[in-house]
Amino acid sequence: MHVDPKISCHFSLLSLGDELVQGKKTDTNSPWLAKELVELGLEPEELCTLDDGVTHICAALLRLAEAADVVLITGGLGPTLDDVTRESVAAAAGVGLAEDAAALAWLSGRFHEMGREMAASNLRQVLFPEGARVLPNEKGTAPGFHMTIGNTEVFALPGPPREMKPMFRNSVVPILESLGKSLELLPRARFYLHSTSESVFAEQVHGAGDWMARDANPLLAVTASHGVLSVQLTARDRTAASNQKLEQRARDFRSLFGDFIYSEAESRPAFALGATLIAAGLSVTMAESCTGGGIAAALTDVPGISAVFERSFVTYSNAAKHADLGVPEQLLEANGAVSSEVVAAMARGAAERAGTDLALSVSGIAGPGGGTEHKPVGLVWFGVYAVHKGEATVHTVSHRFPNADRAQVRTWAVRTGLMLLLQSARDLAKK
Repeated sequence: MHVDPKISCHFSLLSLGDELVQGKKTDTNSPWLAKELVELGLEPEELCTLDDGVTHICAALLRLAEAADVVLITGGLGPTLDDVTRESVAAAAGVGLAEDAAALAWLSGRFHEMGREMAASNLRQVLFPEGARVLPNEKGTAPGFHMTIGNTEVFALPGPPREMKPMFRNSVVPILESLGKSLELLPRARFYLHSTSESVFAEQVHGAGDWMARDANPLLAVTASHGVLSVQLTARDRTAASNQKLEQRARDFRSLFGDFIYSEAESRPAFALGATLIAAGLSVTMAESCTGGGIAAALTDVPGISAVFERSFVTYSNAAKHADLGVPEQLLEANGAVSSEVVAAMARGAAERAGTDLALSVSGIAGPGGGTEHKPVGLVWFGVYAVHKGEATVHTVSHRFPNADRAQVRTWAVRTGLMLLLQSARDLAKK
């Protein structure tokens, strides 16, 4: 645990719900809370998921309380009989339940504001273990609570993420600070990489030394998602010596992976691309086939992108590629839509019609059908057209993505297209 040297603080996360244990829903609360804690310089040591059984929850709480300084519980605060968090915590603490008058007044007012009559079952939501501190819910009708079991601080938060997240940030974090828990952010450096796999990355890191050892300083963590590697270097403490080690490791990391790093601040490829386009004043358009407008949709999430992005083209059929982009019919017949020749013509046609500095085209076979021996499912061609001082260039590249499923291939294609545009935009900006 990387906290203030004067404080030893062990965190555990407990997620509750039959639907989680049975696989009907995925627990997104624990990963989110774990990430938030790490951002605050606090590392959780255990994640636990249980069904809605008082006996199981009570036993787990008593076990966790023996080792953990803080336990965060999510779920089980609703009005139905299977919402048993309050009963379970009370049983573990050896106390009863009591109605909180202030919580009742707040809940009654909440229903009045919504123009709804409060059902008798909602009264369960104002019952709390005796001695508990009520935590307000800004987004729902289930207050949370905080209490101490032995030497362990226990926080019960609602299950819905839109209710849980603000309660954690606005109520739990201030209480942790008041209890003297170390919440100062540890020094860290972040890197976002593309065009390299997690396995290749691991081999290169291993060759550089013991960067990924459990006791390394700084600690290196990496996650992979759709072709993007997110890497974080975190100092073990806030001493000058650790900070110097972090800075040196960051320099070494840039030297080793500089060709793959697309940002040290922005994890979202579309936002990194958007910032580059806007800063350089480079206009852009897309001509998409297999991604169906997904690249344009990702880019238009970027605030202010209208300054450089006016239009794009979704030309799914060969007829549309010919009519809207001017791709010659004989080119389509001779090479097929999924080819270097066609994506080059698509990118050129899009740029000429939109009058932009940059154009990206994409055409591929997302599946599950349509693949052949020479053009299998997962094959995607990209074309990048760029204009600099009146001189136009176009280059094409193909990728064979894993044939997982249609959605996966399209997601990979969107990410790759954004990365290709980002590299081209940065190259143009340097000229």
